[in-house]
Amino acid sequence: MEPRQRRQDPQTLQNLLRAAYQQLLERQPYQHEKAGELEKIEQDFLRGRIGIKRLVRQIGGSRLYQRLFFSAGCNTRCVEQGFKHFLGRAPASKAEVATYHDILVHQGLQAMVNAFIDSEEYRHQFGNDHLPHPRQRLSGHPPLAYLLTNQMHRRHELGMQGSPLLHSLAAMEVGIP
Repeated sequence: MEPRQRRQDPQTLQNLLRAAYQQLLERQPYQHEKAGELEKIEQDFLRGRIGIKRLVRQIGGSRLYQRLFFSAGCNTRCVEQGFKHFLGRAPASKAEVATYHDILVHQGLQAMVNAFIDSEEYRHQFGNDHLPHPRQRLSGHPPLAYLLTNQMHRRHELGMQGSPLLHSLAAMEVGIP
């Protein structure tokens, strides 16, 4: 993404906003989800009152983000999603996951989001004027973190074995005959 300038044209700002939603929420929010909180964030961004970094912070701290990625699953999964959304990569180690997990459990979701955005890695990769984006290469061997994430996902699926339908869907997803 191009850096935000003081006076960008409205279409560029709309494109940046859509890209931010896609990166952080993994979809465009429905109109009823925008009512109130996201609507105000959008207006502030489109009018130039807030920059990209603050836009990212506010979407990450929104009730919609909380509902989609915190309330709907386990804490570890929320941390993994945070790495994907805010740093554009999977966690590199269990220690990294543990660090952000500790922040999430003891200080809350907003503190975890702030820790990602205020990190040296975020500053170095995205600064104030670039949206987070996927940074891991897609070719070659997958990074160890993705393999570990996939293993955790499989263990979760195996824990749902009580349902033959869920088990068959999980088996199809991971390629088990």
